[in-house]
Amino acid sequence: MSQHHVSRRFPATDLPTWLMLVLVALAVPRTVLEDLGVVEPEGSLFYYFLALVPFAVWLVVAVVRRSGRPFLDFLMVGVLYALSLVLVHQVLWNVGPSLGHNPPAGAVAFADHFSAGWQDLALRGYTTGIALMIGIGSGLVVGIVALGANAWRSRHRSRANVA
Repeated sequence: MSQHHVSRRFPATDLPTWLMLVLVALAVPRTVLEDLGVVEPEGSLFYYFLALVPFAVWLVVAVVRRSGRPFLDFLMVGVLYALSLVLVHQVLWNVGPSLGHNPPAGAVAFADHFSAGWQDLALRGYTTGIALMIGIGSGLVVGIVALGANAWRSRHRSRANVA
């Protein structure tokens, strides 16, 4: 493998940087449109399209693409997705009907344990934690699928070579 070929891979993965960024970018429109109030969460077929298509693409790539590090590839996709969620939520925090105006009930209950001066930070921290768990959790699940697909391909390739 040439140095040029290696440098095009996203750090710690076997995924090309362009593919990593595309996989993460696919999920950004839903987050932005939901935070701006353009689409209601779970309110329409369009919302479900925006919410599920990115993960369907992740799964297709996980199953079809060969990789030496399938689990790590998608764990990193999940980490970047988590960071994109955090970034979008924080940038749009006070815009329209976003999280700053309509925080989740759990975040409000959490923030109520703090004095008034710390409540905004508690709300932001809570939603950041949830975003990190959603993103990394999504990456973990797809990483397990990718690992399973890789193992299945290896097993079937071994059987084909024996036959």
